[in-house]
Amino acid sequence: MKVQVRERRASSVTVADDAIVIRIERPDVENSPTVASEVSGSRSDRAALLGFAARADCYQGLVLWHRYEALYSLLMAKQSELESDPSADAYTRLYDPLCQVAASYAVAAGVQHYTAERFVESAVACMERIPALGRMLRDGLINSASFRRAVEQTALVDDADILAFIDAEAAARLREVGGLSAARVETILGAIVAEHDPDAVTLTREEVRAAKRVQVNPLTDTASELIVTASAEDVAIAKDVLDAVIAGVCPNDPRTKGARRSDAAMARINGTDFVCECGREDCTARLAPADIASRCARIVLHVVLRKEVLEGTSQTAAHLDGHGPISATHIREMASRPDAVRRELNLDDVIAQASRPDSGYRPSAALDTAVRGLFGTCSWPGCARPAWKCDLDHVCEYDHADPSAGGVTCICNLNAKCRFHHGLKTHANGWVDDQIVDAAGVVWTEVTSPEGITVRQQALNMWLLPELGHLQCGHGSPTRREARHAGDEPERSLTRLQAKHRYRMQKRAANRRAREAIAHDAGAPPF
Repeated sequence: MKVQVRERRASSVTVADDAIVIRIERPDVENSPTVASEVSGSRSDRAALLGFAARADCYQGLVLWHRYEALYSLLMAKQSELESDPSADAYTRLYDPLCQVAASYAVAAGVQHYTAERFVESAVACMERIPALGRMLRDGLINSASFRRAVEQTALVDDADILAFIDAEAAARLREVGGLSAARVETILGAIVAEHDPDAVTLTREEVRAAKRVQVNPLTDTASELIVTASAEDVAIAKDVLDAVIAGVCPNDPRTKGARRSDAAMARINGTDFVCECGREDCTARLAPADIASRCARIVLHVVLRKEVLEGTSQTAAHLDGHGPISATHIREMASRPDAVRRELNLDDVIAQASRPDSGYRPSAALDTAVRGLFGTCSWPGCARPAWKCDLDHVCEYDHADPSAGGVTCICNLNAKCRFHHGLKTHANGWVDDQIVDAAGVVWTEVTSPEGITVRQQALNMWLLPELGHLQCGHGSPTRREARHAGDEPERSLTRLQAKHRYRMQKRAANRRAREAIAHDAGAPPF
């Protein structure tokens, strides 16, 4: 990646044995007033600047890894020193090597001892417990926040062999899925831990269950905070309840969303009406407790899991919409709740719709469930909006005037997009998304920004529903509309929307040709 903006002074940085080389030339802003306009007019320069701004945090991971390495070396030296010192008395040994190194680090770094101990423990995790994930931090593939979350998620795994497997499996899976946002890293690692060491997850749940409480903390003389600790599914339902309640106010309500949720929670707990505060005399937005109860009755919490998990023959984790992976033990407990409803996904129905050349615009209930379950969240890189709160989008746009022209309703051409990213793709110029099912049955999505930056990532829950990538489609390529318009139809006959769709078709086809050419030159499959 190279960033070059006309300059007077240059600098360069080399990372991980020349794996990443960035040269930045600093502009003389005072003497070059046209720099901004020159950069804004160059798509390649804008792409380079965007890439640098978005990924320069990889250097922070590299530096943090070396800090961990330094502290780990000090810890090993201190441990060797104490073990070989026969004069060390019992009082000296009360302060173990980690404690002593942390004390030294706290003084040098100007932090509290507790903070220093957590930092040294992270160093031990990086170098000893989860070294493969540590190398991903070093190589800039995950950032420091994601690594700290990985340390927390693996802290309860005490079997060395299982931990080594989880570390290697997580690193391998994270290296291949693409689009590593913090939420995706946490979800993928959580699923692996839940599947291969359910005892660690169970211990966490037992601790949470024991810690269930309602806590009141005074903030000021006029406000206090109420903290309620509960299970993941109950908290998810509670949040949906509050969102359903606040949807009853009119658009002129002046409160923030957080303030409306707070007032709704108090109305729900105290059994009072939830009232709009717009101040208008003609406003009738008022929800009585009976209205609130009616809204709550319509709330559904979705969990996707494999049938054999309920039968007790598998420990594969499940996916709780809006939360992420949960252990097999947890989901079996949830399934025993009196308000739980079990529905099996009929893959034959999904296959039937995928096999029809003209599959219609609306997906069947089974296909809708399959797509949402496969993606888990909004498919846009970096977005964690739960799939059941997203739209289903035809990646290759459905042609309502001529359905046979492309944009099929199939697992290969549908994904979940939140309302914002669905609208961004549809109405903002320059954005192109694509969806590919490779030869191994892995479903990939990719998004290209107007600057030319492309991010490719696997569907989040391929590990849970791998069969969906192997469904045989009975239609042609979803991009065949490009061939239909390749000179057959005059440009002037296209509407603005049709022209935009045509551009996206051509851009997707070009991206695929470029990707296949790179794969062919490398002598390896594209994924």
